[in-house]
Amino acid sequence: MKNHTIYQTPIDKLLTLGDCHKITNEYNYIAELGLDTEHIPGLISMAIDQNLNGVDSASLETWGSIHACRALGQLRAEAAIEPLMQLFHKLEDSDWVNEEMPKVYGMFGEVAIPRLQAYLADESHGIFPRITAIHSLEEICKQHPDTRQKCIAVLTQQLKSFAQNPHELNGFIVASLIELQAVESAAVIKSAFVAQSVPDEITGTWDNVCDSLGINSDKIALFTDISLDEVSQVEDISTDEVTQTQEIADSEETQLQDDITDEVTQIEEEYISQTQEIAVEEKQPDQITTEEVEKISTITPDDIQLIEDVTTNVEQLHKVETITSDINNREIEANQLRSEVDNQKVTASVKQPLSKGFGGFATSQGKAKTNKKKKR
Repeated sequence: MKNHTIYQTPIDKLLTLGDCHKITNEYNYIAELGLDTEHIPGLISMAIDQNLNGVDSASLETWGSIHACRALGQLRAEAAIEPLMQLFHKLEDSDWVNEEMPKVYGMFGEVAIPRLQAYLADESHGIFPRITAIHSLEEICKQHPDTRQKCIAVLTQQLKSFAQNPHELNGFIVASLIELQAVESAAVIKSAFVAQSVPDEITGTWDNVCDSLGINSDKIALFTDISLDEVSQVEDISTDEVTQTQEIADSEETQLQDDITDEVTQIEEEYISQTQEIAVEEKQPDQITTEEVEKISTITPDDIQLIEDVTTNVEQLHKVETITSDINNREIEANQLRSEVDNQKVTASVKQPLSKGFGGFATSQGKAKTNKKKKR
């Protein structure tokens, strides 16, 4: 099949360059072939030409689409950003799409980030096309370090939906964040692992991630970027109840202490008075009669009532102590409830069954190719 006549010079020269493995990305298509912005429409047509993708693999023309994509990347042709994305899903089983397209989007740079973000968030696309978008964002960050914050923000934002994302997608997002040393994303990554939404076979365990990022898991809090209305309600209710109970207990305890103090003072005064009377009488033993001794040693009903009153007050004091203990327990329960609500925000997502694994830890550009059929 000959397509030379379809494309004008110098675009047609791309059909004769041959194996892209022998002509690397460093090849200057602009300088060598005289390509310019006026050639962008023709290059886009060649890049997405399905006829070229169907030619004999031994033909030089079969490499034309790859050369056209590279040339568009070198021209930083913004007009090509969205058209080339259709290759993500139309040729998702093609190794060259997985290997070459991230590098091409890396050349496009920051201008491609919003389109890649939209593509990645689109659930209508399959796993592998979305993984190509992930790798493209990773490559943009590598080729343009000034875009690091934006690229990591896009990947992290998508990972925040770990409960809805396919687990494999979460795995490749985490793998790219590790590759970019995104320590700032650790809280979201940890939360995804706690929710069991990241397959270990792609990135390893959470401990492996901590080692890769050089972080201490104990110092990483779980991700909470949602409205904590339930927690606020729990805190308000608990605080009100504890405060009210505390005020009542304080009032009762104060009153009871005053009553006990009065009772004790009265007992002390009566005891001192009786002691003084006994002391005086001891000095006059001859004048003490048997009736008086019996009177002194006899416990009167008033004495019994006084003892019962003191006993009752002591029991009330114990009751106050019990109320105080209950207050402390309720404070502990409120704290535990707040903690449980925090954890439920992360773990309450419905566990999704794991899809087939990808076999071994994934590393940057090689992650998305495990189960693919090569086209070239």
